[in-house]
Amino acid sequence: MSKFWKRSAAVLLAGVLTASLAACGSTSTGSTGNSDNANSSTEDKSAGNTGSTENTGDIVKLVVWGVGTADTEDCKEVAAAISEITREKIGVEIELVRGQDAEQINLALTSGEPIDLLNYNNVAGQLATIVRNNYATPLDDLVEKYGQGALGVINPVDLDACRFGGVLYALPDMKDTSRSAGFSMRKDIVDALGIEVPEMGTYDDMYKILTQVHEAYPDMYPLVPTWSAGGMQETLPVDPLGDNMGVLENAFDDSTTVVNYYATDSYRNFCKMMYKWNQEGLIMPDATTTTENNLLSGNGFAMFENWKPGKELENYKSNGKEVVFMKVIEPYKYTDVSNGNSLIIPFSSPHPEKAMELWNLMYTDPEISNLFINGIEGKHWEYTDDTKTFITTPEGVDPNASGYSSVDWGWPNQQLTPIWKGGEADLWEQLNKFNESGVASPAHGFSWDSNPVLNQVTACNNVISAYHTALRWGAMDPDENLPKFIAELESAGINDIIAEKQKQLDEFLASKK
Repeated sequence: MSKFWKRSAAVLLAGVLTASLAACGSTSTGSTGNSDNANSSTEDKSAGNTGSTENTGDIVKLVVWGVGTADTEDCKEVAAAISEITREKIGVEIELVRGQDAEQINLALTSGEPIDLLNYNNVAGQLATIVRNNYATPLDDLVEKYGQGALGVINPVDLDACRFGGVLYALPDMKDTSRSAGFSMRKDIVDALGIEVPEMGTYDDMYKILTQVHEAYPDMYPLVPTWSAGGMQETLPVDPLGDNMGVLENAFDDSTTVVNYYATDSYRNFCKMMYKWNQEGLIMPDATTTTENNLLSGNGFAMFENWKPGKELENYKSNGKEVVFMKVIEPYKYTDVSNGNSLIIPFSSPHPEKAMELWNLMYTDPEISNLFINGIEGKHWEYTDDTKTFITTPEGVDPNASGYSSVDWGWPNQQLTPIWKGGEADLWEQLNKFNESGVASPAHGFSWDSNPVLNQVTACNNVISAYHTALRWGAMDPDENLPKFIAELESAGINDIIAEKQKQLDEFLASKK
């Protein structure tokens, strides 16, 4: 689909978009929240040449689509507070949109809706899909001219993961760019049963814990999905190489041989384990069909989850339950974890230069970062004491229904913001150490272009949707169904995909020598 057609379609679909997309923004002047959490090191990071241009007096309106839900009026108030700062600094004001789902994002991008910054978290395939469909503006020239502040804080290794064909299309958020997988489980139940949860454990350890919980609380679901419809964080140490159709089976190994993920011993053994757990009543019966999220806040005990420093606090903010975490995989890096959940400047942005200036401020300006992430002081958050080290929700405000939820991982630089009560004062230092500790997959930085085998990818996705979720939640007998699954994948062309991916990976690795 050409960019010309997309821009033309924007005119035709303008009425549809107006009706279907819930935007929230403001062009009026509002009062800023005093988010003066910055210590001297933060001030040093945000000072000096940050790549911004001088304000000429012309005010440009930028439309920002962030991640996570928020009330319309709260978005307007936050946008007004940000605009009061950015009008003076870079000559822009903000319209802020949050809560858009994948369908809304795809419609907006397909039709060329004028959006200046957009978080692609809800898009299936994330950055790879965005780039493949020509939805993202190349950033190399823009970031060189207007994003020097951002480049000053971003790890170059993570930046390379946002390149496709050598071209930069996104900037990595200052979040967890390494991955350590395992299980989170409710602390109240763990404490009540006197369970000793190892920091690093095994699936056998988890089986014993789930069995103990099931015996003590027969009406509780010992293991529940991470999100609705059988959502599950990956707990095998694979590098998915973009889409799991052709992977490196163990990212900790030096092997660069692409294999069929669904035909590996690791996958088969995992499915057999889950089938056993399901047969013993350790898994929520409707795990694959539930429409609920945040199941730990209801009748669930544990779920698969990625870990990072501060994850326990993040879970508490999401579901109101304190959790204990057990890791089963040490930290490692692969491309998708480094470029996931970030922002792009859509091809349809009317003001890409100004968008980059704003993006740069999100990485370097503590007040702007805190407003985008946490909202307005006194309404959405307040300091716990005069030291201004920690924040909490104001008295009488439900942290899970404040009107402006904090989704720190979905914005450029959470490390400029104060720590939420319950976290540790050195959380951001811990996070950076965790990121640096991740072992890089031999394919880290590789970007998969599925265009040469797009028909096979489509056919294989249809097969995967019929088997994968049911198999890995133990709802299908793997002895009976896994051979059928593999045979259908091969008929759909997965070996063509693997061969093409191996070719591209070999070329990528050769280019690094």
